[in-house]
Amino acid sequence: MVALTGDSPAAPGDGSVGCYLLRLNLPAATTIEVGRAGRRQFMAGAYLYVGSAFGPGGVRGRLAHHLRLSVRPHWHIDYLRHHAEIDEIWFAETDRRLEHRWADGVKAMTACQPMVPGLGASDCDCETHLFYFESPPEFPRFIAALEQTGGGPGPINHRGDEQPNYQLQRWQPLF
Repeated sequence: MVALTGDSPAAPGDGSVGCYLLRLNLPAATTIEVGRAGRRQFMAGAYLYVGSAFGPGGVRGRLAHHLRLSVRPHWHIDYLRHHAEIDEIWFAETDRRLEHRWADGVKAMTACQPMVPGLGASDCDCETHLFYFESPPEFPRFIAALEQTGGGPGPINHRGDEQPNYQLQRWQPLF
């Protein structure tokens, strides 16, 4: 089992709502019981999980949850967290719901392999919000993919629609 027990390191953010992406490292292939989704095979490598935090505590509260190991897992990612370590977090505090655009951006990245349909996205129409990479993708690559798919922090997306301006931030936990 990898990760923290007890208190987690301080999570980033000021408590505002927004979206986030967890970059996780799974050191060895394993089979994990993922709640009602059942037993799933996970290959060793990097995983990107896209989530949103529009409830109490906002991004900071949700990330504090993910930085701890859940005694009673609630989300699919909580089950993976018992085996994988978060090595970076990318987030934006904004009232815009960017989670699905970000998932599209990750899916467009070279070498991305979407996970089993529904994993991490059981509350929306997206295929998945959990993605696999043999090696960890870097932050600039994610930003480039967002710009390419129209989900980036710039003022106009590829369809010419208004796109929310937001600040995308990178944070590394200190374990």
